[in-house]
Amino acid sequence: MYSFAFFPACKRKEQEPDKSSEDQRSPKKPRLVFTDIQRRTLHAIFKETKRPSKEMQTTIAQQLGLEVTTVANFFMNARRRSLDKWQDDNGNNNRESASSCTKS
Repeated sequence: MYSFAFFPACKRKEQEPDKSSEDQRSPKKPRLVFTDIQRRTLHAIFKETKRPSKEMQTTIAQQLGLEVTTVANFFMNARRRSLDKWQDDNGNNNRESASSCTKS
């Protein structure tokens, strides 16, 4: 019989001993909801340019009153969504089968 005692056990959230470190963190920032004009502008730019330069992202952020990281995240997420949509349209969505993690 094999003994697996030398493998470390998986830690689950319930098993984490010290929760006091969570209390010391600052509260989570509320989710940003784009205004209609911000959303329309970002989508219009995305149709023309999938990967705007850092300078262009800075300009967009200034014009729309957003942070540069927010604009960068929008384009990153938009590219991911358009890729997912393309995969779904072609019946090629292998995201689940490519995952190395499985839920038990």
